[in-house]
Amino acid sequence: MSVVNILSTIKKMLCDKSTIKFISVVLFLGIFHWVIMQLYIKLCVGNGIWSAVTSFISLGSPVCQFINFIQFELSKHYITIWSATGIAFIAWIVGILT
Repeated sequence: MSVVNILSTIKKMLCDKSTIKFISVVLFLGIFHWVIMQLYIKLCVGNGIWSAVTSFISLGSPVCQFINFIQFELSKHYITIWSATGIAFIAWIVGILT
């Protein structure tokens, strides 16, 4: 395959619906994770020295446990999405080379 063909293939991939969906999902997960963590810090942990004392009380609350659970599951899905993308990309490269 020539360089021009490879570049045109990459251009097609970037304009493909699947690529746009992937980028949208990754951006959404990243932003949603940031929002969840800010909420967790605001409601459950706080900032400053006094927060070290008060966090012992709020960490056992169901709301804080639920926020932490959602954050953990989001990060697991994020890793899965990137792993699958890496494997698919390697398979695509192998398909081009063979």
